[in-house]
Amino acid sequence: MSWLEHLRPELAGLSPLRLHDYAADGGRLARLDCNELPFPVSEDELRDFRAVFGELSLHRYPDVSGAPLRQVLAARWGVTPDQILLGNGSIEALALLMTAFGGGASGKPPSVLYPDPSFPHYEIIARTNGFRPIAIPLDRIFRLDERRFAAAIDEHRPAVVIFASPNNPTGNLFDPKVLERLARRTDAAFVVDEAYVDFAGAGDCASTMIPRISEIPGLFVMRTFSKIGFAGLRVGALVGAPNAIAELDKVRLPWNLNATSLALAKVILSRPKRLRLRVESAIGLRRALDAELHGIPGITVFPSEANFILVRTPLPARLLFERLLARGILVKDVSKAAPLDRCLRITIGTTSENARCVQALRDALR
Repeated sequence: MSWLEHLRPELAGLSPLRLHDYAADGGRLARLDCNELPFPVSEDELRDFRAVFGELSLHRYPDVSGAPLRQVLAARWGVTPDQILLGNGSIEALALLMTAFGGGASGKPPSVLYPDPSFPHYEIIARTNGFRPIAIPLDRIFRLDERRFAAAIDEHRPAVVIFASPNNPTGNLFDPKVLERLARRTDAAFVVDEAYVDFAGAGDCASTMIPRISEIPGLFVMRTFSKIGFAGLRVGALVGAPNAIAELDKVRLPWNLNATSLALAKVILSRPKRLRLRVESAIGLRRALDAELHGIPGITVFPSEANFILVRTPLPARLLFERLLARGILVKDVSKAAPLDRCLRITIGTTSENARCVQALRDALR
């Protein structure tokens, strides 16, 4: 008997996440593949960070629950600190949800329901936690059909329901009123992944579901620092009712966030105007890129409320991906999912990177 026989059977067919070897390209690539912001840390931010570094006690563990950062986030979002669970990126918060809600009260394997297409790691985390993934198709322009999702909730009685809003990789924001009605329909943990909400509508306050947490049992909202310019910190948060967060905290590994990330995240939040200007700059770049992409014959541009744009091309997506890469432009080929046939996802870059991308697209399509 081999130790391999003790592995979860759900791991079969899965592969570790591997991204492009950026170093191999000598820094020449326009990295428009991972939905990061293109702005490096500014000089004044570096000064603030250096001041904090001098105060860190790196020979000690940080606060076990990240209480100082939770207090700052609670004030920003209008909740209490005991409504917030911190994660190593929001993806860890999602994994904690799957761990905690995987009991299968009915005696059957629990299920998780989410839209198709959406963030592929919903399925991966579901499978590795013993959940049965149930992907419900969006319509042909990626809108949410409320009746279809309501019927699926009634039929499958999922333990967890997840909606990314704005959705990745489609970029569209789902109607909060529809999400609210669906959340009230189910006894599941209903999770709204708001990784990109800062770029949506009139901004954070207008589009977030956080104020509805106190009104809707089982509602959780995920947020992250990764999409607003600080992917390297790996700081995410889950917001929910205090009693639900207390249960999830039982499965969170202690000290899951390091002292440096906790401290720098507090510094970032201490300058809300600076943070807002970074997001507004990205929105301006998105609008400019959207206009340029609309001018390329044969390209279908989908509306976006995120920091990326989804396009459908007249050529096979993989072929166009390779042609762009040869021209120093790295985008994301998302065409493996059937609804995304011939689709590429383009992260918003700097003005010069966006211009290079547009020109490379024109050349590659010739």
